[in-house]
Amino acid sequence: MVGDAEQVQYVIDGYQVQELRLTAQAAELLRPSGAHIVQLLSTSPGFPGIGEVKARRLWEALGDRLYTCLEEADHTAIGAVVGMDLAAVLISGWQQYGAADALQWFQQVGLELRLSRKVLTVYGRRAHVTIKEDPYRLLAFGMSWSAADTLAQQHFELPPDDTRRLSAAVEAVLYKAFDEGDTFCERSEVETSLRRLIAPSHIPDALILAEANGVVGVRGDRLYAHGPYLIEQNVAEALNQRLGATLPLAERKDVDALLASFEKDEAAATGHVNFTLNAAQREAVHAAALHTFLLITGGAGVGKTTVLKAVGHLLDQCDRTTFLMALSGRAAKRMAEATKRPAMTIAGFLRNVAPKGLPENSVLVVDEASMLDILLAYRLLKAIPASCRIILIGDPFQLPPVGPGLTLHALVPVERVPRVELTEVRRFGGDIARGAQEMRDGWWPTFSMRPQPALAFIPCATDNIPETVLRQYLSDPEGTQILTFTREKGVASARILNELCQEAVGGDAPRLLVWNEDRSRQEDSGLRLGDPVLCVRNLWDLGLQNGSLGQLETIEETPQPLFNMQGERTGIVLAWIRWDDGELRPVTEEVLDALELGYAVTVHKAQGSQFSRIIVPVFTTRNLDRTMLYTAVTRATTQVLLIGDPEAGRRAVEAPPHASRRKVTLTDLLAEAC
Repeated sequence: MVGDAEQVQYVIDGYQVQELRLTAQAAELLRPSGAHIVQLLSTSPGFPGIGEVKARRLWEALGDRLYTCLEEADHTAIGAVVGMDLAAVLISGWQQYGAADALQWFQQVGLELRLSRKVLTVYGRRAHVTIKEDPYRLLAFGMSWSAADTLAQQHFELPPDDTRRLSAAVEAVLYKAFDEGDTFCERSEVETSLRRLIAPSHIPDALILAEANGVVGVRGDRLYAHGPYLIEQNVAEALNQRLGATLPLAERKDVDALLASFEKDEAAATGHVNFTLNAAQREAVHAAALHTFLLITGGAGVGKTTVLKAVGHLLDQCDRTTFLMALSGRAAKRMAEATKRPAMTIAGFLRNVAPKGLPENSVLVVDEASMLDILLAYRLLKAIPASCRIILIGDPFQLPPVGPGLTLHALVPVERVPRVELTEVRRFGGDIARGAQEMRDGWWPTFSMRPQPALAFIPCATDNIPETVLRQYLSDPEGTQILTFTREKGVASARILNELCQEAVGGDAPRLLVWNEDRSRQEDSGLRLGDPVLCVRNLWDLGLQNGSLGQLETIEETPQPLFNMQGERTGIVLAWIRWDDGELRPVTEEVLDALELGYAVTVHKAQGSQFSRIIVPVFTTRNLDRTMLYTAVTRATTQVLLIGDPEAGRRAVEAPPHASRRKVTLTDLLAEAC
């Protein structure tokens, strides 16, 4: 910071304070010294046992010398800080991951910590040299066009018509489309988008260069970034290995006998003496016994979970190793509760199970498969042997994946993909089931205008939605979950509704206070005793997933130290939360950073969950479509109360769902393989 300094005197609480005040004329924001190497050492798998505390201790003790000590394998200097055993780990890991020049250069040019680590993982010690050769390579690691272009202009002074810049502009357009869900773009769309990045006169050359450099692929008028295209191609190939091949696990008569046994056991367990599977459910189990790849689809309450239990019974009897999984933690939890079998998230399977190898007799069963994006489908299929059978269960009329591409939605139209659709509503009937089915089919349901019935809509002016939602929420706060369309934006975003509900429900409740960064004073964390909370990140070590809900049950009057199994202090306990799995877990600063209020959550966060009563504010927003409302309505078991603009809801339900707008190639790739 540069500027003029002057002595200033003033009085606070009777004390005279004298300070030197700088009036800045120029300022530059610098990153914390050593931030890149601290993150690398504390998060990379090559440095086991080195957490952030030890990494930061090393930097504070050695400073810039740390790079030299690691490069020169100075066990003595490093061992004096963290011990000789960890010194050996650090030096060994540095030989694989270390890149002192690259780390220092990345910090010098201001590259994000997250990005620099990705680049180091791919390019190693020559990472900075590789980026200097073509700074637009950073686009492939998630850097925006504006950031990469600014870096190229400021540090390398590339001219506007530089061939690297023109080719990269095309890539940037395609990857932006990929981030928004599309795996290809029409040529006309690419040309339109390029006008915002480069001069119009450069567009023809940019397209020629991009294709010549292998940045894009071309099929007719479609342009593909090679990465997304190869991902879809690999998924198609993995599925083609299983399509068309029938490998019966049992004779049809034996499956019928197994189903009779299952129906008897289920009748005894549920108390429904006359329990039987319907024809479609029986067909689904027979299909699971026959096909190595199968889709089981259907709307809410049609008995998909019952089929899942019956399929599990079949696979057990056929001596198959079965892995049940879902994308979200809450969906996996519901899956385990319903089937009385272990279930996990797909991420947990990929991290903890797949690396150890799967038996040849394995079967993967993925529930809530509508949430499966093409990237996760690719990772899942690459992690399992070709002998592994796959069953995807889901509803293609629910929200499309948050991530890019489509999987279940793209597979349903392919005739050669074996599929059984369940249509008979079994879980709940009445108005909720009727309304959900009508929305699914693109019809606007008939609603009661009173707040008591199972399916109701209270119309109100858009500006009055938050207050009306609050009033209805307060009639049964313990039994109600608010589901909204947006997190931050819009008249009835989760943020706005959470603030309103917190003030109304817990306005006088004790606040959770935390010390500020320099420990000079305590600040309000934004949470109060009794608040429902939402976890917005995966904290696997703590058993929490993105979407877990809980309630702040206790606040520590004096924060308590937290120790791990080795007796090492790992944090400070600020409070305790009772989570939706019944477990009471501590709130540390790490956990606190992953928490938001949970009075209102987005429909996306609630996908895969069930609640007794839900309130849904209905207002015009870009992401509102038929699947958004249908997914929201089908989260409820006893009451759905919509509040807001009925015309906005009607337009959304009667229009084609947003998933139908996504441009994906998977459907075509599977059809072409016939």
